[in-house]
Amino acid sequence: MQNINFFEYFSLYFLSLLGILLLINTYDLISAYLVIELQALAFYILACFKRTSSFSTEAGLKYFILGSFISGLFLMGAFSIYAFIGTLNINDIGLILAFPIDDLYMKIVILIGAILITISLLFKAAIAPFHFWAPDVYEGAPLSSTIIFSIIPKLSIFVFLMRWLSLFINEFVFLKILLIAAGLFSVFWGAYFAIMQKRIKRFIIYSSISQVGFIVVACSVCNVEAYTSIFFYLVIYLISSVIVWGSLIRLYNFNEAVLKFDGKSNLKPMFIVDIASYFKLNYAWSLMLLSLFFSFAGIPPLSGFLAKLFVIFGLILNDDVVIAVILIVISIISTYYYLRIIKVIFFDNQKYTNISKSLITTSSYSLNVECTILSFCTFLLFFLFFYPSLILLLLNSAAYGCVLV
Repeated sequence: MQNINFFEYFSLYFLSLLGILLLINTYDLISAYLVIELQALAFYILACFKRTSSFSTEAGLKYFILGSFISGLFLMGAFSIYAFIGTLNINDIGLILAFPIDDLYMKIVILIGAILITISLLFKAAIAPFHFWAPDVYEGAPLSSTIIFSIIPKLSIFVFLMRWLSLFINEFVFLKILLIAAGLFSVFWGAYFAIMQKRIKRFIIYSSISQVGFIVVACSVCNVEAYTSIFFYLVIYLISSVIVWGSLIRLYNFNEAVLKFDGKSNLKPMFIVDIASYFKLNYAWSLMLLSLFFSFAGIPPLSGFLAKLFVIFGLILNDDVVIAVILIVISIISTYYYLRIIKVIFFDNQKYTNISKSLITTSSYSLNVECTILSFCTFLLFFLFFYPSLILLLLNSAAYGCVLV
């Protein structure tokens, strides 16, 4: 993997973590804008931190330009709401909107402001069709930076998004339609492009776009049960992300060790065919990936199935049966690309040399902190399927905090 040993890198990493904590506890639009920009500025630098790579520089520049444009949309939406309501505090906005608004022009401007802010948040979470920046930025950025982009912002963005939507979604039907359309399109678009990918990193990116589409569809249902299912889905998504990116780090480290053994120095991108017949070389790692991709596909007895089931039940209880059926159909079709990865790992022809086989068989079973974390996360994928109530009560309390602002 690309080794980045600069203290500035870790300072920016902890700065982005600070942004998460602040955004989760933010109840004001200007404060939210400043916190999101604090996090975004750290991400801009992390994306182009590998200064010797033109791809990394391009990723940082593209992320900065598009992120600045979306920040302008956020401010424009906040201005529209402030112009007619007179406050940017989320609690105060909720109290004012509790009374009926008779002025049609005022309702239209408030709706436009709510849509602009919602779109900017969907952009930050890389939801299709606002995802166009994510594949190129994630691919060009260093792997460690890509992992931060993929895992860290999701929780804080969706917590603030749920808090924000609880103000408007019952008042404006168009906002609900926007969320359903964006969520379904994200699930379909991510699955469609994931099938065609040949690079592992890009495959994971499009798979992530498809996964978070479930969360956006669930956000269209504004009640405690739906928000509880969103939090449960986020927990499972974060656990799965730790496993998939941790496994990719091990692949990169192994590939780098093989190149050094062969006297080569250029670390090439990892392709899906590079893990062909990997089951014959590392049984434990292959079975872990089998559990991971089955969880992503929603196959029991793994908690990924339970997370999707909660989202679908929430839609059915809200009388959105057609949306639930469409989501199930797209999810079934998208199972193909996860099964394709499993086929490559277990059944495709082996392409490793004797040198690489000797390296992996002597070093892949060493116990360290990384292996312990991945093993524990894999255990949670099974454990939370049988005992989800251990965290559902806590997540239900968090959902109340998002609905009752």
